[in-house]
Amino acid sequence: MPLITDLLGRSRSHYGAKTALRCKIAGRWINYSYDTIWSDSDHVAAGLEDWGFEPGERAALLAPSSPAWVTAYLGILKGNGIAVPVDKELKRGELRHILSDCQARLLFTEQPYLETILDITDSLPHLEKIVLLNPPPIARGHISPKAQSALAALISEWQRLSRAYAIREHDIHNFEQLAEGFQELVLPGAVTAGEERKVGLFARLRQSRDKGMPRLAIETTDDFIKLGPPPAPQRDEHDPAVILYTSGTTGRSKGAVLSHANITSNIQAALEAFKLTEEMSTLSFLPINHVFEQVGGILLPLSVGGTISFAESLRKLGDNLAEIKPNFLLGVPAVFRLLAERMTKRIDDQPLSRMLFNFTPTKGLVTKKVREAFGGDPIFISGGAALDPVVATTLMDLGLTVYQGYGITETSPIISFETAHCKRLGTVGRPIPGVEVRINNPNAEGVGEIWVKGPNVMLGYYNNLAATQEVITDGWYHTGDLGRLDEDGMLSICGRLKNLIVTANGKNVYPEEVENELLNSPFIAEVMVYGHKLDKTTEEVYAMIYPDNEALDAHAAEIGAGHFSMQQVEEIIRREVLERGKHLADYKRVRRFTLREDEFPKTTTRKIKRFAVEAEIDTGS
Repeated sequence: MPLITDLLGRSRSHYGAKTALRCKIAGRWINYSYDTIWSDSDHVAAGLEDWGFEPGERAALLAPSSPAWVTAYLGILKGNGIAVPVDKELKRGELRHILSDCQARLLFTEQPYLETILDITDSLPHLEKIVLLNPPPIARGHISPKAQSALAALISEWQRLSRAYAIREHDIHNFEQLAEGFQELVLPGAVTAGEERKVGLFARLRQSRDKGMPRLAIETTDDFIKLGPPPAPQRDEHDPAVILYTSGTTGRSKGAVLSHANITSNIQAALEAFKLTEEMSTLSFLPINHVFEQVGGILLPLSVGGTISFAESLRKLGDNLAEIKPNFLLGVPAVFRLLAERMTKRIDDQPLSRMLFNFTPTKGLVTKKVREAFGGDPIFISGGAALDPVVATTLMDLGLTVYQGYGITETSPIISFETAHCKRLGTVGRPIPGVEVRINNPNAEGVGEIWVKGPNVMLGYYNNLAATQEVITDGWYHTGDLGRLDEDGMLSICGRLKNLIVTANGKNVYPEEVENELLNSPFIAEVMVYGHKLDKTTEEVYAMIYPDNEALDAHAAEIGAGHFSMQQVEEIIRREVLERGKHLADYKRVRRFTLREDEFPKTTTRKIKRFAVEAEIDTGS
């Protein structure tokens, strides 16, 4: 198997001048060629070597998706290191846990995250240097790289002086006020609002100094990089390439260690299955630290000479889709559900479109327009969680091609996926070539835990042998997911092993199946189904529901009711739960529900953090 950087090297040799990455800044798309990202990542790797970065050491990345992020990521790998992408949405406690656990000596980040990092550095003894990623040239405006570098140098020098000399409290206060004023002029928004007053980086440094924080070097990428060649490769395909911390739906995250071969084996299987070429164009909008986007949305297109455009934001996703018209799009079920609902509503709101769509001979006129809006005939890949068959059917009815895939962080990530020649509604296709799947300890319905074996299975959890041994037996990874294989080898996902509800009559209920049915109600925005214990061994099906307030308000206006009271909302939801329950076996129906006033806490891939919600409710356990 090749190294990850070998795949990019091949693309660069064939498509050097072609655009590899694009991002939109101030209304203008900025293009980065394969030659550019190759040479820029060489310079990052050379900078790492010059700094004293050793093979196998960890360097973390904490920033949004951008060409600079990709360049730093590839530079870490070229520098013979291990990249640790970190979720930019994490709070201080989890950031502290990850950066401490992986023992990163160096962190690539951006200015908005610097204050948070400085706030926790007293508990990060391994962290020695922070490198601020350069924004695209057009985004810098009047803020030159030298100005950013000067600010970073000023921060670093203030650390040294404040530790070396007994500066009076009054002088410290005056200096920091002046410095923060300069900081706000140079980098607007960098001084953020605290609970009592404005709190800037210099004040944070003072707090850290008072805690006895060791000196931490801070500089920009322009100052860190070196223009010489990268170090000679000292890694092989079985060496660790990345450490990806699980998104934490069930508790504190663990670092899954993935080798170069783990990832490249997945990429090569996907390229072969979908027959992808250099014509591949994709819009990246999922979190880049997540394995699904990192491998499928970034490394996969780059390995074949494709072009990646970074979405401006989720809010502007629709506009960017219309601009880019990607022919390949990765998404999670929540996004595809929203996409299906919006397109269906747009058709229904236009009398002519609705008439043409509902009349078989003219339906093709509408579906053709839908496809053209997405660039002709795009491939949609849904992953991260099970896609509701109703949503999949709706998208296909609109003339769009959507395939389901199944994978997890620990399997790099792909385990199975549908293709044009292997597609069955309600399944996630067959295992990819070279990967074995078996159903462990199946019940009478053929449902059991999914075990996986193959070149994609992680090396283990970083610095956690006990956790590794719990989930890997003789090379078989225990996914914790429940599934079944049909007679044609097609895999269906039934739910999570730990979420399984066992009713009084011994029936098994998979919460995800009930949740998908309830989400078909227009008045239910989010739902979590769980088991309420009746005794030590049996449970009843309960649900917590977050209503769709926008839909409820529209319904109230439609019937002239003004605004629904909480009691009326509860009655509407009760009717919806009963109506949707008619589509489920009796033992799967929700017996009781409660309403939430706000959205569920979620991971960056929009999965509900069940452990956090269950801590708030009485499950009877």
